[in-house]
This record gives sequence, structure tokens and C-alpha cells, in this order.
Amino acid sequence: MSASDVRTFRLVASALALGWILTTGSAAAEPTPPEREAARTLLLSGREKRKNGQLMGALEDFERAHAIMRVPTTGLDLGKTQQELGLLVEARTTFLEAARHPVKANESRAFKRARKEAKQLADEIAPKLATLTISVSTAARVKLDDADISSSSINVPLKVNPGKHEIVATLADDEKRETIDVKEGETKTVELTLAGAPPPPPGTGKPPPGSDEPARETSTSSLVWIGGGVAAAGLAVGAVTGLMAFGIHGDVAARCEGGTRCPTDTHADIDRGETLGTVSTVGFVVAGVGAAVLVYGLLNPQASAAKPDAASASASRPRWIAGPFGVAGTF
Repeated sequence: MSASDVRTFRLVASALALGWILTTGSAAAEPTPPEREAARTLLLSGREKRKNGQLMGALEDFERAHAIMRVPTTGLDLGKTQQELGLLVEARTTFLEAARHPVKANESRAFKRARKEAKQLADEIAPKLATLTISVSTAARVKLDDADISSSSINVPLKVNPGKHEIVATLADDEKRETIDVKEGETKTVELTLAGAPPPPPGTGKPPPGSDEPARETSTSSLVWIGGGVAAAGLAVGAVTGLMAFGIHGDVAARCEGGTRCPTDTHADIDRGETLGTVSTVGFVVAGVGAAVLVYGLLNPQASAAKPDAASASASRPRWIAGPFGVAGTF
């Protein structure tokens, strides 16, 4: 392998590493020694309080210790306390975070054991969670246990802790309240009807009475696929060739006197660097065009007329639509 090939390989590897950093985000700063000592003290205090039945005090200590360290061991203690308090949703979230904590070189055995135990506890909690669907107009303001939920979470099965829950729905001057009790693994639906709320959309897909316009369905535009592919390809080409051009520029600059007088054997590298720089610029421009096409496709789905007769409607099957981020449909 020539020296030029080695440099090219290193630059491509750097481009891939840069893409990984951009997609995963930068790592959180490591806690300082005083912070580590504070977290250790809080962890021991929390364990002592949990042993004596002081669960709320233990929860506070574990939350503060985990906020500092964010490691499997602090997550395991916090999740266990949340589970004992009946906060199963919160406990499962904490356990999954601990189980998915990135494995680091030369990490302690305690981290490995905590990660494994957290995964097991998360799996055990999953079937115990209750499922609650709040059926109400999406125009209403809805609170679940004094916390606002978004309109996108209305009429959607929500995982909740077993026990009592209070639901408040408000629309204009009308307000409805209901308290519901759900058991472990139970599924319930709460329907709230508010004055002035529009009727729910018909499930059969029939047009409203007196309307000559047949119901229409939408499907993902092919522009989404085309734009997404073009944007991804342009971004990859632009990033890789840009880094390669930057590397060549640095290599040539080191071989030139004063950065301006360059020996003859560098001219080929200079030309190659300029070519890669041009390709990089074109790649990013293409990525921008592809992104614009993707957005346009998302905002303008293709429409197709549904079958208007009742026999066809009753014979229709569930529809699954492929999109750039997966498969959409009922679940």
C-alpha cells in the first residue's frame, strides 16, 4: 500500500468517525473527583435510607447521585427505589438507560453486573405496566395526573403505572374529570365527550352525507425516497471528499516553503486536492437539493381515491405504508 493510499484510508476513516459523532452527539463531560466523591456519599446514604424504609429520602439521594454519574450502578439503585414506590414506568426507563449504557474498556465488574441486572428487571416490569387510552377531541387540553399531555398522545395507548389516575379534559368552557383505577397489565379506555367538540372521523372511510367527493387516502410520495437518497449520498460524498481535500492541503503546506513556494512533486497533489474540494462543494449542494425534495415530498403526499361502494369498503384490508423512516400503519 502506497503512502498516498495510507493517507486516503486515514481520511476516509476520519470521515466515518465524524459522521458517528454527528449522529450520536458528543459525550457528556466526566465528573470531577469532588463530584465522584459526592455521588459516592449520596449512593451510600440512599442505600441506608432504603434499608430503613425511608424510600422518598432514598429516591432523592439516588436521583442526585445518578444525575452526577449516569452509570449503570447509580441507575440500578435509582430504578429499584422507583420500582418499590410503584413508579414502574419511571423504573423501566431508568433500568433501560442503565442496561444500554455504553461499554467502556477496562470498566469495573460492578458496571457489567449492574447492566445485566437492569436489563432483567426492565424485562420483568414490561408486562406489569397498565395501558390507558384517553378518547377525546384532539382539540381539547388534557391533563393526566396534573401533567399536560400533547395532542399527539390523545387517542393513543399510553403506558401508565398501575393504580389510580385522574384525567381532566377542557375545551372552551366545558371541562370533564374522571378518576380511573387500572391494575397491573390491564388495558382501559376513557371516553370524554366535551361540548362543542367536532365528531370523531368515521372509521369506515365513507364520505359525509350529501357529499359527492369520495373519501381519499394518502400515501408517501416517491419524492421522499428520491430526496432522502440524494441527500444522504450528497452528504456522504461532501464529508468524505472535504476531509480528504483538507488532509491533502495540510500535507502539501508542510512541504512548501513559506506556504507559497512548492516543489514540483507537490503539483499533482495540489491538483488532486482542488478537485476533491470542488467535489465536496458539489456534494453538499446536492445534499441540500435532496433535502428540499424530501421535505416537499413529506408535505405533499400522493392522494388516491378510495373505493366508494360499501361492498368494497367492507372488503378492504388494513393498509401499511412504507416511508423513509420505517413502516406506518395501525399498531
